[in-house]
Amino acid sequence: MKKINVVTDVFSEGTSWVLPDKYAEAIRAVSERVVLTVAQSRGELQEALPEAEVVFGRAPAGDELPLARRLRWVQLASAGANSILTPDFLRRDITLTTASGVHPIQVSEHIFALLLAFARRMHEYLAAQADARWDKDPVERTDELFEKTLGIVGLGHIGREVARKAKVFGMYVLATRRQAQEHAAAPDVDELLPPGRLPELLERSDYLVLCVPQTAETTGLIGRRELALMKPSAVLVNIARGPIVDEAALVEALREGKLAGAGLDTFEQEPLPPDSPLWRLPNVIITPHTAGSSPRYWERATALFCDNLDRYVHGKPLRNVVSRELGY
Repeated sequence: MKKINVVTDVFSEGTSWVLPDKYAEAIRAVSERVVLTVAQSRGELQEALPEAEVVFGRAPAGDELPLARRLRWVQLASAGANSILTPDFLRRDITLTTASGVHPIQVSEHIFALLLAFARRMHEYLAAQADARWDKDPVERTDELFEKTLGIVGLGHIGREVARKAKVFGMYVLATRRQAQEHAAAPDVDELLPPGRLPELLERSDYLVLCVPQTAETTGLIGRRELALMKPSAVLVNIARGPIVDEAALVEALREGKLAGAGLDTFEQEPLPPDSPLWRLPNVIITPHTAGSSPRYWERATALFCDNLDRYVHGKPLRNVVSRELGY
C-alpha cells in the first residue's frame, strides 16, 4: 500500500503557527496511507519537503520549491493564489487548491462591521471618545443601510454571503460576476450584471464591496476613472487584494470629497507603511488584513483539506483547483 507523505506548514515571515494535535489526528484519520509530518519550524519543513507528496498550509517558497522533488499537490490554507503562480511553480506539474469557502462567515461579518461603522459614524464617535468629547451629530449625518444600494464586485463564496446578509438589512443588491450574462439571476441579488456593466454598478452603488480575486484582469480594476463614477456619498470596502484598487487615486478621491469613505483590509503594500496617507485620513477605517480571522478558521480549513485529501486518496476530483489560465 503506497504511502502518501503529507507535510503541514503555515509558516510565513514574522509568524509561525503549528497545527494543533486534534487537527493533525483528523488528517491522519482520513486514510491509513497518510503519513503526516507537522513541521514546527522552517528547518523541519525543509527536511520534510524532499519526501512530501502533499503540502497543506502555504506553498513552498522559491528557495524551498527545488527541495520538493516529489510534490504533487499543494492545499493552501488561504483563498488567494495569485502570489503562488510564479514561473518556477507553473513549470512544475503541481495541483494547487485553495481554501475558498472557509471565509464567507467571518469576512461578510467584517464587511458589515465596516458598512455599519460608516452608516452610523462609529469611527467618528470613537475618535470623539478618545478625546472625551461629546460630539453629537445632526440627525441627517447619521445614515441607515436600509434601502441603500449595495454593489458587490465578485459573486463567489464571500460575495454570495454578503448578498444574503444585505437582504436582511433591506438593501438593494447589485452584483457583477465574471461569467454572468445579461438578465442572469442569482439568489439574494436584485440585479446580476456582466463585467462590462461595472461602470453602471459603480454609478448606482451607495456602498461598494470588492470580493474579486487578484488576477491580471482585476489588478487596477478600480482606478481614477472608476472612482470618478461613484457617488460622492458612497463608501468603498476592499477585503479582496490591495492592488485591485489604485491606492493613489483612492487617496485623492477621499481627500477631495469625491468619495465619502473607505474601509480597507488589504493594501498595495503590507504591512501598510507608517508614512501612507491612508493612516491619517479621517474618512478611512483600516484593519490589518484580518477580515478572514476567526477562532474557527483552522477547524474549517482542516475540514476542507480532509475532504480533499479523501478525494485525492480515492482518485476523485479535488475541490477549489486553481486554473493556471485564470489565476484562481
